[in-house]
Amino acid sequence: MINGYLAKIKELSLNKLYKYSIYRRLIWCFICVFVFPILLIGGYNAVYSFSNNESDAKAFLKESSAQIANNISYYMFSHMNLLEEVATNPEIINDLMIYKHVDWNKKSDIENHIRLVLGSTFGASGAINACEMISINNSYFYYPSPVTNGNFATSKLLSEEARRVLMTVSSKEVPSDRNSYVILTRGIFSSDDICVGNIVAALDLSYFNKVCYENVTNLLNEVMIIDENNIIISASNEEQVGSTFNGDKMLSISISKSISNTNLTVVNHIALQTLLKSAFTQFAITLFTAVLLAVLALVFAILFAKSITGPINRLMEEMQKTKVEKFVEDDGDDEYHTVIEGFNKMSGNLVEAIKRQYTIKLQETKLRELRKEAELSALQQQINPHFLYNTLESIYWNCQLEGDEEISEIVNALGNYLRVIIVKGREYVTIENEVDSVNNYIFLQNKRFGNRILNSWDVSLSLRYTKIIKLAIHPIVEDVISTNLDDIESQININISITAEADTIRVVMTGEAVEYFLSLSDNTDLDQRGINSVDERLTLYYGDAFGVVLDKKSRQIRVAMPVYKDNGSEGKK
Repeated sequence: MINGYLAKIKELSLNKLYKYSIYRRLIWCFICVFVFPILLIGGYNAVYSFSNNESDAKAFLKESSAQIANNISYYMFSHMNLLEEVATNPEIINDLMIYKHVDWNKKSDIENHIRLVLGSTFGASGAINACEMISINNSYFYYPSPVTNGNFATSKLLSEEARRVLMTVSSKEVPSDRNSYVILTRGIFSSDDICVGNIVAALDLSYFNKVCYENVTNLLNEVMIIDENNIIISASNEEQVGSTFNGDKMLSISISKSISNTNLTVVNHIALQTLLKSAFTQFAITLFTAVLLAVLALVFAILFAKSITGPINRLMEEMQKTKVEKFVEDDGDDEYHTVIEGFNKMSGNLVEAIKRQYTIKLQETKLRELRKEAELSALQQQINPHFLYNTLESIYWNCQLEGDEEISEIVNALGNYLRVIIVKGREYVTIENEVDSVNNYIFLQNKRFGNRILNSWDVSLSLRYTKIIKLAIHPIVEDVISTNLDDIESQININISITAEADTIRVVMTGEAVEYFLSLSDNTDLDQRGINSVDERLTLYYGDAFGVVLDKKSRQIRVAMPVYKDNGSEGKK
């Protein structure tokens, strides 16, 4: 059994090889033997090296991000404590509560006291750019410059609900300084838990920039700090500051760490290109070795293949000459002469076969054209003699009863109707012509049957002069109306819409007349000659994708046909 499988594999392999020239087989054989194993080994070593580098980089980023987050958390915690101390100072609370109601001397003392507290508390910290204190009634104190606009009603940095230190990254609300700062805000509450004011401090971002810059190593990692809105407030690459962090760094290893006591996050990432350097170097050495061996293998393969394919190529050159009698100039009877005679015989047979095939195709084309013309001629002759007789009779009686005006209308409608139906030498008409033909037919029938037929059209004006194959709608309408006139005495309704999709015209017929006709479509005695003729003609001309569909489920009759492309051949068949 195993031998059977091996034999089958061998057969399939040989059959596959036979599809290629001997020259190509030998070259690929040498390349596969000498080059592919080296590439596989080198690729494996490169992947293994990259995997180790990636693991070490992740461990470094994780440890580094944790350290950065701890340092910033301690830094922010120390400044938040300063705000907590000032905000809970009983003297400060009392000063803010009474400031509005004391005289000018007392106000001056309060102002000096608050500025002294702000200066002594925050002045020693080089990180705090400015701080201010504001009462709920907008009494305003700052050191050395203001931070907010001094109004609780309009400021976005002040809050009456700040029972702990709130942090945001923003610019000051003064037009003279539009730089970004870390804004710390703390509410000041009285003993009965009523907000009497706020203390606000603006921290310079230089500390964050320093931390980001100092944590860049020889691995060329990038460090950035983002706020809760994913805005980069500080980064080792200053060009990124102020932009939005997109959350996914393509082709990089990224570690994020939230900073406690804040709404900030440290993002530390390394580009994969950095980690791939050593892997690329190793793979480059392997690739160079493989290319060198490939060149040597190619040289040996060419020499070896030439020794085999040389005689065969000379034979092929002789066979490609124009005149068969010059392939062989002697009267020998060896294998070479046998091959040439076989080639000559095959060429003669091929030429004869092509001629026969061309003749058959030409005959099929002529038969198809004759069939098309026969179908159109049969459809044109499908005019009910009784209909013409009854129409003429209607003309006569209307002449006796109504006078010349109505007779003129009937004669005009009949003439237009017959002009479209019977005219020869033209297979294609505009949609407007086809619509007029149907309207004239319905007009004449209404004259005969007392306005029992009601029809409506939904056709875009843009399709007015679009050409379609002749008699693609009228025979279907005639079948539907004739069936209804025979069976129904009340009014007959039929609605027709025509739309275009790319180069395809779609006609949809609905209404009570269509529904009644579809209900009888399974009856073998139902007259569907017009529908069958249109369907067969469209299929014959354009293929199975076009024709007539009787859809009982959706209660519609649908016709699909292509737009006629006028290339000057109309009427010449």
